[in-house]
Amino acid sequence: MKGKHRFKPGVVDALEERLTLNGAKTTLYASPILEGLRPRSRELSRATTTLTAQVNQAFDSFQADYAQARGTYFASLQADPASAETAHTAFLAYTSQRTSLLSQQLAGGFIQTPTGGSGRSGPSASLRALLSSKIGSNQSGSLLKSLTDTTPTAIASAPTITLYTLGQDNAIASARTAILNSVSVVRAGGLGARAH
Repeated sequence: MKGKHRFKPGVVDALEERLTLNGAKTTLYASPILEGLRPRSRELSRATTTLTAQVNQAFDSFQADYAQARGTYFASLQADPASAETAHTAFLAYTSQRTSLLSQQLAGGFIQTPTGGSGRSGPSASLRALLSSKIGSNQSGSLLKSLTDTTPTAIASAPTITLYTLGQDNAIASARTAILNSVSVVRAGGLGARAH
């Protein structure tokens, strides 16, 4: 004869999975206190993230990479002022390449939305224009132009370097905000939407 099986809940036994409005699955736990005992993954997968999260992830990565390169550039100016022109040229090339990568990462996120791209042929013309004007062009108001215009060519005082750094950080924040604002347009079907 089989004995009775009693339910013995574990510390992190999940109650059930729920589907949220943004399509991501969440798991409810027995107690909000116990929820913190189960670490959540910090990695973003393309299948479960929202477009906003992808934009933020791309900009966070850009900002961290750019800050590291900028620090290296300023250190090279202090270490060898005679090679300032060479360091400036190399840093501007890095800036151009990294903003191009950011633009491509953003285009990839937009293409995955139902109204963000044109399928196999790539992003729509309006999406390409937006990313070009806000990120990668050398026109006034773009991220690339703002970053290159605020890059000193020679060593400066610490307060001046701080002002350059703040100006560049504000340019990155401004570009992020412009792209995040366009996310709501994409969701509404306005950017890159195709008439059928």
